[in-house]
Amino acid sequence: MKKSIKAGLLCAVLLAAPLLSAPPAVSFRSFDHEGYTRVVFQSDRAFAYSVDAQDDRLQLRLNGRADFPAPTVAVANSPLLEKVTCEQRGEGSVLTVHFRGAAAVRKSFVLEKPFRVVFDLVRVEKAPPPPQAPPEAAKGDAAAEEPAPAPRPKPIETICLDPGHGGEDFGAIGRSKLKEKDVTLRISLKLKKLIESRTGLRVIMTRDKDSEVSLNTRASIANNQLAQMFISIHANSSFRKSAFGSETYFVSLQATDPEALELAQKENQNAEDPGEAIQNDELKMILWNMAQTEHIRESSKLAEAIQNELNQLLGTRDRGVKQAPFRVLMRTAMPAVLIEAVFISNPSEERKLQSDDFLDKIAQAIYNGVSKFIYAYNGSLK
Repeated sequence: MKKSIKAGLLCAVLLAAPLLSAPPAVSFRSFDHEGYTRVVFQSDRAFAYSVDAQDDRLQLRLNGRADFPAPTVAVANSPLLEKVTCEQRGEGSVLTVHFRGAAAVRKSFVLEKPFRVVFDLVRVEKAPPPPQAPPEAAKGDAAAEEPAPAPRPKPIETICLDPGHGGEDFGAIGRSKLKEKDVTLRISLKLKKLIESRTGLRVIMTRDKDSEVSLNTRASIANNQLAQMFISIHANSSFRKSAFGSETYFVSLQATDPEALELAQKENQNAEDPGEAIQNDELKMILWNMAQTEHIRESSKLAEAIQNELNQLLGTRDRGVKQAPFRVLMRTAMPAVLIEAVFISNPSEERKLQSDDFLDKIAQAIYNGVSKFIYAYNGSLK
């Protein structure tokens, strides 16, 4: 019997886009990698759609018509994909990826500029048909075969570090003119060295120099590199100069408090794409459904592990784990957190941030939290 993927991946997605008379031009491409096949639907503009994945096909159902190259497009030399078909049904179009055998969706997400809907597919073994009832004399010797187990999550192998801001985007600036973009890069480079030297894991960075990177690109780098953890590093700022301590966030459509919402709105602005801040519930729901829904529990545990270490090692006030609608976290398809290490707006903490030894302590605290999370996460897979 065909089985739909879990409800978290079976979601209708709506993008706020102006109604245009001409249908969107949609193209298809695929890439076969070791262990999985990536499927990409690319369009010249955003479109509304829903997803239905069965063990023999993947369907993208557009709310409107699509301009697709042909009714049937063969996929040559793919061990997993046979063809892609396009059918017009009523006012909409159905794009169907036909599999060679059985497959399942391991990951899905949306990318922008250009608009792309991406699925990572893995082969699965179909459960064998129920065995015939054996004769009475042989019943004691017969046993039904167990169905093949579903693909298990992999141990963490790749971590993406995201130094906040960069280039013309200075971030917050302290009283002595210390820039957040410089602090976050220095902490991230120290953390990268710790992770690589002590765990041997692969670490990628959204930037490794003073360059400007859009929020969309930061998440895309993590998704495209198949990172299994995303850590965005920042320095906090408040109009109250007395505010101090560390905060660690994971994503939510609702902010923990007004200050968390204000911080998210500030971080969601980006000099490279200032018009791209999340401003409507439809767009937020897209990103929520397609990326972070299945990783909320792990993101919460990761945030708590890091926050505990920051409190203990730095001796800073425990401002707690919080939630807020950070755009960069919403777009990542993996456990993801955003760390506000200390307040650059606090003169005392700003002075500490100018000390290389203090930055080492921040990197060490984050590393301790990350390593504890990895140990627990990988242990749960055994």
